[in-house]
Amino acid sequence: MKDIIRAEMTLLDIVSNHEETIEVFHQYDEEAGVCLCCTALFESVQTVATTYNLNIEALLRDLNKVLKKRDQA
Repeated sequence: MKDIIRAEMTLLDIVSNHEETIEVFHQYDEEAGVCLCCTALFESVQTVATTYNLNIEALLRDLNKVLKKRDQA
């Protein structure tokens, strides 16, 4: 996997470079109680996880899983 998503990256950087990750963020919207791409686009994954009480390890795993799947295709 040539790309890896890290906690310090902003949602904007992630979705701009890897459009397929938008779906992952939408999967976390209900748990967060907001549309993450609408309200936290300029925040880092770490800040989003802390602010909305999300499991950062699971979020990063899910985001990177999408990239890995893309790279294997």
